[in-house]
Amino acid sequence: MRVKASTCCEQEARHRDLATNDPLESRRTAAAAAAKAWGLEAIQAEKREAGHVSPRDRLDAEIASEFAGE
Repeated sequence: MRVKASTCCEQEARHRDLATNDPLESRRTAAAAAAKAWGLEAIQAEKREAGHVSPRDRLDAEIASEFAGE
């Protein structure tokens, strides 16, 4: 599933807030990890939205066209 960069950034901000303000340490730790993951996904989403095509996306397209040809 492809998520828009704006959605990723919103989720990153939400989890950063939880990582800072949640009363339970375990939830702060989990929220910090989630914020980091959303931040990384935002970078990938921005690249996709800018038109960058990853090698994996190319491979997926090749496989899909191969099946369509059968």
